[in-house]
Amino acid sequence: MISFPLLLLTYPSAANTGFTLLLMWCLIALALQRRAGLASWGAMLRTYWPMVAAMASLPATLLLRNVFSGEAPDVPYLYLRFALFALLAWGLGQLGRRALQGMQWGLVAGAIVSAVWIHTLAEYGRPNHVGVSNVIPFANLSLLMGMLALISVGWDRRRHHHLAVGAKLLAGAAGLYTSYISATRGGWIAIPVLLLFVLMVMRGLNWRSRAALLAALVGSMAVAGYCSSIVRTRVTEAFSNIAAFSSHTALDTSEGWRLQLWKASLNMLQSHPLTGVGPEGFSPALHSLAASGVITPATTQFAHSHNDILYFGATMGLPGMLAVLAVYLVPAVFFVRHVRSRDAVVRVAATMGLATSVGFLLFGLTEAMFFIAMTNAFYTLMISTCFAIVVARDHQPEPLARPDAQAVAA
Repeated sequence: MISFPLLLLTYPSAANTGFTLLLMWCLIALALQRRAGLASWGAMLRTYWPMVAAMASLPATLLLRNVFSGEAPDVPYLYLRFALFALLAWGLGQLGRRALQGMQWGLVAGAIVSAVWIHTLAEYGRPNHVGVSNVIPFANLSLLMGMLALISVGWDRRRHHHLAVGAKLLAGAAGLYTSYISATRGGWIAIPVLLLFVLMVMRGLNWRSRAALLAALVGSMAVAGYCSSIVRTRVTEAFSNIAAFSSHTALDTSEGWRLQLWKASLNMLQSHPLTGVGPEGFSPALHSLAASGVITPATTQFAHSHNDILYFGATMGLPGMLAVLAVYLVPAVFFVRHVRSRDAVVRVAATMGLATSVGFLLFGLTEAMFFIAMTNAFYTLMISTCFAIVVARDHQPEPLARPDAQAVAA
């Protein structure tokens, strides 16, 4: 549990193996408890069926799509992970809240190590990959880990409180640095929203104070960005590329390719509204659109739409779009209901879960996060962990140290 976030960024294959082993442990725990375990699992399914159904909606939609299209029913493990939420959440709940809270230190380590790693690579310019990972999802995950580490300050006890807060402040700064040095503009869009979730766990501040503090933080970062050649260059480049695309003077740019992929995805959705073209049909459909002059030949190099909602719409039709929205929004609604809990453990876990679902939604506007094994594994495990902490009933609420507003904002 603790090592998963770090392994995910440094050794994705080891993290995937760990994910599978964790699922096997959940199955063993269920089998050992026999009737009591099945009764407990059944009670969770009945009580929280909207969460279970939402997380299973993507693989279920793909399965139904294959059946209706006359194809062999095949759901890759890439998407099957979402359906395993029901088992994973129950099994994690057997560990108890305190054990699950150990995830926070994996988030701290993951954010810090990723910042150091990308810093060494950025010496030679913006890297396209960090290890085996594309720099965009790598930077997005690092940013999210850093922000989740900051949110977890609300779990720190009074004893050794300052040491823990210091480590988490460093992790938050590391996540922001990784996003900055990676020049991942899609991730930058999510920063103000993620900072808002950080401020939500700070006690002793009303909403007006939180809004003022958020404005000060975002304003300071905007000024720092304006003074940075990396930010100025990337922002100027984006506006220039969009203008060139609009005037048809330059289509094959970072922004131009995304706009063409989105156009192509909508075209596929319009042509196949109920079933889409299927994951295997996406690339052939792109080549067909290129041959028709709808998109440029260079756009066919991409394996996805660089947008989760449009990709699942293109490959699974309207049901796919609804399914991916359910994966984002149903967990978000669940966690929203608990972010004001009197139990500090629940409140922080709910805020972390909400930040994860909303963060992925924002990242997914410019990158297909669920197309990548390591990112959808992180989403499933993080949502399952936060859910298990929220619904756990193994101990009474504990008095936790109040996060220092000035320290978190520093």
